[in-house]
Amino acid sequence: MCISINLMYCRRWPILPNNRAFKVLVCLLLVGVSALASAADSTIANVVQASAAQPSAAQPVTAKESIIHPDQAFASAWQDLQTLSDDAMQGRKTATAGAELARVYLRQRFAELQLQGQPYDWPFQYGVGFSERRGINLVGYRQGCGRPDFYIIVTAHYDHLGGAGRRIMNGADDNASGVAGLLYLAALTEQRCPFYSIIFLATDAEEAGLYGAKAFVKTPPVPASQWVLNINLDMIGRGERRNKLVVAGTKKLPFLQGITERRHSNVRLVAAHDSKQLMRGQHTIDWPNASDHAPFRKAGIPYLYFGVDVHPHYHTPDDDWSRISPQFYQEALLWIADVFWWVQQIPAEQWRQGQASSR
Repeated sequence: MCISINLMYCRRWPILPNNRAFKVLVCLLLVGVSALASAADSTIANVVQASAAQPSAAQPVTAKESIIHPDQAFASAWQDLQTLSDDAMQGRKTATAGAELARVYLRQRFAELQLQGQPYDWPFQYGVGFSERRGINLVGYRQGCGRPDFYIIVTAHYDHLGGAGRRIMNGADDNASGVAGLLYLAALTEQRCPFYSIIFLATDAEEAGLYGAKAFVKTPPVPASQWVLNINLDMIGRGERRNKLVVAGTKKLPFLQGITERRHSNVRLVAAHDSKQLMRGQHTIDWPNASDHAPFRKAGIPYLYFGVDVHPHYHTPDDDWSRISPQFYQEALLWIADVFWWVQQIPAEQWRQGQASSR
């Protein structure tokens, strides 16, 4: 496990000497830092409450003033996607060594992006049959500069299915693509202050039954009365022949009409997936309950769910990053970023009025 961790970090920092002993030492230091962070007493709830009590004096930065160039942000996202779907992560199945490797990486990325809320771990229990199991969400926080007392929760599940026999199910599209997208938005907010405060929630145990999102909604770090929107990213990397990215959640929110016409792109943003859909082979997908936006929807929170249609490599060992078009993925992230900034121009009171219709 130690060498696997070290190799992942060497990809991000190729300047490390090609010396095995040195690399092992770096690995041990990283694991030690992770252990110390896990033992820390602070929680994101304390950070959020303290930050909300002392609003930042900073002002939102305009798009032209943003320091991070889109290509630079995408390069990091593309690296994140590849790393999270590497064989070393062993398919990121909940409660496995592979899931812990993913958390080590994500904790490091959260810290690099200067998200508040260290050590970021938000453990929870859930039941499967007669057994009790444990998952760990990762939660980071960025304080807003306009209405810091209201929150947008960006979600993406980092868990996947582990292995299938001797083959690893790397889950590049499902859902390394969404987690890398979450980190992409976090990187943008590092240089451009959002209007609302943002909670970045990387959920665990989504594949088992949305348990990470359910746990967050049940015991949140801030009251649900202060949430304005959930943005859920789940499978955003495969546009296939139609070159299509789907956004769900707009149907019952009239003030979001026209969201798909905001920019010109060779990737189409399509408003869909707002109801059950009969797929080929007589298989029905219940889109409103298919991913981590479902617990938010049931709690009456407006949501925007970005994803793609089911493709032949969904939940198979062939869902690898090499099958994702970087051109499509970059355009998908640009669409999501555009909507992310645009929805923050909508007053909190208007979002609150739309909550009842979101159920």
